[in-house]
Amino acid sequence: MMELKEYPLLHQVDLMLALLKVATEGRATLDDALSRLKGNLRSVGEPLPVPDSEIRGELARALDRLTQAVLLEPAGDGGFMITPRGMRTLAEHPGGIDDSVLMRFPEFRAFIDQESARPAGRKTVFTGRTDDPRIIEYDEGYAAFHDGQPLQANPYEADRVMHLAWENGWCQARDDALRGESWSAAVRKA
Repeated sequence: MMELKEYPLLHQVDLMLALLKVATEGRATLDDALSRLKGNLRSVGEPLPVPDSEIRGELARALDRLTQAVLLEPAGDGGFMITPRGMRTLAEHPGGIDDSVLMRFPEFRAFIDQESARPAGRKTVFTGRTDDPRIIEYDEGYAAFHDGQPLQANPYEADRVMHLAWENGWCQARDDALRGESWSAAVRKA
């Protein structure tokens, strides 16, 4: 089965676009956005490449980012609505929105600044659960080093935070291994 990050019709731009467009019709939920994505895929004759739960998780992360940029706002019971700023931004970027567009909003820049200064494990606005993918990718990179994989085996796109988290995990595992070897050598000499 293909992983979501490998599927060209379900990138961050597509997820954010589905969330914004479904919200233009009124109060919406993650399930509404998921249905819209499935409909988009059916219209081009493509099946859903990954489990609903994986896409729902990615939609929740995209929803959190759009909420931080004040393009969407909570509407109770896990629902959300589009804001006037969201309508303007969607009109200006009908092909999709990603973090490069969101960075023009001071609220989103402040969120990114806080996120980078905060320890991993932040709770998302909509799910209320700890949902920081950097922990997962960091652990994957750490394990990859111990499995003998090279640094170039990083499976994430180079311009994504997950790529850097994986790389940091891999490098930390290498550094830990080197420190362990240095410590062992020092103990043998003593």
